[in-house]
Amino acid sequence: MSLFLIVLHVRVLVHAGPLWRDEVSSFHVATAPNLQAFLNSLVLDPFPILFVTVLRVWIALGFGSSDFGLRLLGFLIGTSLLGAIWVCCRMIDKERWAPLWPLALFALTPVTLTEGDSLRAYGLGLIGIVMSFGLLSRLAFRPWRLGTAIAAAIAALIAVQSLYLNSLILFAICLAGIIVSLPRKQFGPLAGILFVGLIAALSLLPYAGIMRNAHDQLALQREFQAVSDGMPSLISAATFRGTAAKIGCFLLFSFGLIMVTVPSLRRSLFARIKGGSDSLVFAVIVVVVGAITTFGFLWSSGLHSSRYRLPLMAAATLSMQVVYTTLRKNIGLSVVNLVGSGLAAAAFIPSSYHLSELRKTNCDLAAVVVANSAAQDDLVIVNRFTHAPTFQRYYRGTAPWTSVPAVGEHLQHRAYLARSVMLNPDAIQDILLRIESELKAGHKVFLVGRFPLSEMGRPLSITPTPQSGSSWRLGIYLNIWRSQIVNLLGQHAVQVVKIALNESQPIDPQEKEDVLVFSGWKD
Repeated sequence: MSLFLIVLHVRVLVHAGPLWRDEVSSFHVATAPNLQAFLNSLVLDPFPILFVTVLRVWIALGFGSSDFGLRLLGFLIGTSLLGAIWVCCRMIDKERWAPLWPLALFALTPVTLTEGDSLRAYGLGLIGIVMSFGLLSRLAFRPWRLGTAIAAAIAALIAVQSLYLNSLILFAICLAGIIVSLPRKQFGPLAGILFVGLIAALSLLPYAGIMRNAHDQLALQREFQAVSDGMPSLISAATFRGTAAKIGCFLLFSFGLIMVTVPSLRRSLFARIKGGSDSLVFAVIVVVVGAITTFGFLWSSGLHSSRYRLPLMAAATLSMQVVYTTLRKNIGLSVVNLVGSGLAAAAFIPSSYHLSELRKTNCDLAAVVVANSAAQDDLVIVNRFTHAPTFQRYYRGTAPWTSVPAVGEHLQHRAYLARSVMLNPDAIQDILLRIESELKAGHKVFLVGRFPLSEMGRPLSITPTPQSGSSWRLGIYLNIWRSQIVNLLGQHAVQVVKIALNESQPIDPQEKEDVLVFSGWKD
């Protein structure tokens, strides 16, 4: 399984191609010209300082001159995560430490594969939280060693200085370690765990102002969703379907039926649970507290992407490893563990293999096509200003271009700049007038983005209405502005042509752009 995962990481490295908008943002932060600009850019980047510092060093070493050189850093971090999982499981149990469940239910999932290898902080943060889990569990269950406490503190700092959400999982791990250490009066491990948690917490204090300033931008990205809607993503259960799912359910049902009907097996299982009660308590506390804090934060903030649940997924699968090592001498559980992890891996392989061959964006291809096709007097419009960072990175043409809405610079996502535009009922009136002027003058208008031709000529059913507080919806406004542009062109443009982008491989839908060219004017 590990060898297959390495093959997948190599495929991601080979096929991912140019940077997409989030990665462009990371590159901008890492290449800030001075310390003040570097710190100011962190306000708009949803991560602490560690990863962009590592990226800055990587670029200084000469690997930042090409997209492949930058992606090589993501590849090294992604494959290092596999090593961290193996090391962590060895710390959990030296006898049988093959990390079947962490590999099958975490490392092999599509979201871990793609996000862990991206030019973002997820891979480095996951290495930190995985190592923190192993070292803190070692502190809780093994004889006290100062070196272990120091290593755990370093891992914890890597975790929280890479991903803010890691602090929630680290809290759950520290709490579990404290709870299992107290009844045994193991004050050395208890002090070590408290030391690790305190160091990690204090290291986040400098970010208080940054997190406060980022509140407005976070509100613009809110998506209301029930907490239960995100629960399947804990282990990406939605991907379990087809034959593997049916076989898995059958085996679990059969195992449960056997345990209930065969008294000797039932007594053996209960004895194992009782004998390993501390380990089971530790695992349960990590999962329960981690799930409550993570889903509580994500629900309150309105963020529901599966990438935000990666730290919880890591902790949950490592907790499954703890449970297995506690009960492994039961032959029935050993069989279920082997077969179940194999089925889980089989369920993820098709989607992960497919995602490993996706190109992250085709915006670079769109930029090249527009640069070669647009004259100096034509107009280029990028549908969503959130996609503009990628276009700007690769565009070398002479035709002027603007985003929708026009928000100035596009080095990073600056959602807060759109708030004032959202308050204006005629937010993109200037762009609409420029489109009309260009077409009447005989020039062309190039649209970059996803503009469904079925919307052309369709009358608008809604108009922008300012919202307030936590109910701002940037996505709604972006769709409205797109509809206004498409409606204008559908009614008045004489000709529309869709330009082929010469794509040689599948494109990730998160940033797959079309290029449409409009010309002529009719009243």
